[in-house]
Amino acid sequence: MRNFFSILFFSASILTFSQEYHFDYFVKEKSTRVKPDENVLFTEKLVNSKTGTMICLWNKNNKITAILYANDNKLKHVFDVRKLNNQFNFIYKHSSKINQDYQPKVPYVSKQVFKIKKIDSLKYNVVVFKNSKSKKWKINAVIDLEKAEFEDIEFKVDHIISNSIETELKKLLDPNFKFITRKIDYKYSYGKSFSTYIENVQKINLTLVVPKVLKEPNHWSDFED
Repeated sequence: MRNFFSILFFSASILTFSQEYHFDYFVKEKSTRVKPDENVLFTEKLVNSKTGTMICLWNKNNKITAILYANDNKLKHVFDVRKLNNQFNFIYKHSSKINQDYQPKVPYVSKQVFKIKKIDSLKYNVVVFKNSKSKKWKINAVIDLEKAEFEDIEFKVDHIISNSIETELKKLLDPNFKFITRKIDYKYSYGKSFSTYIENVQKINLTLVVPKVLKEPNHWSDFED
């Protein structure tokens, strides 16, 4: 694993930088959709097990872009990533302010409600309902957890309620350990179903640097050249 990211530091270290980001785990996740049609998607990310900082790698049209959200200073840093023989070379692209305009001024209150049922210490059932009066579920998911050296608990539904589910699930877990969502099987009432599964977790030792003089983006999309 020592050579997995060996090109990265050499490439980035020629820049004059003001901040370093260290990552000690590489995570590869597989998402498989069964209904309404079959589809397989892979996502990759780097994790700092101590701070929780993550950088996500997005593959679009065979081009990999890495996005690092530096929430402490409300910035995101974007890198082009070149992969050759299982080595990743990160090239700094630009930085920009994180758009805060969509953030609600008051806490969002969803009409949807959810229940979390403990199956055992590492397995939970999450059921989401349209509202508090509804008896028919909208989403039914089974979560398989695993103890790990870092925390990575995600409930991947396209709705703000996912944040509340993650928060409540964490409260049910043993605070003496860290957990990752190793696998989640999702079922929707209208027929959609898919699963997410962490396929690979590898220990790494990587320092990613951000230049002292930041570049502004030339395009509206982080994925454009």
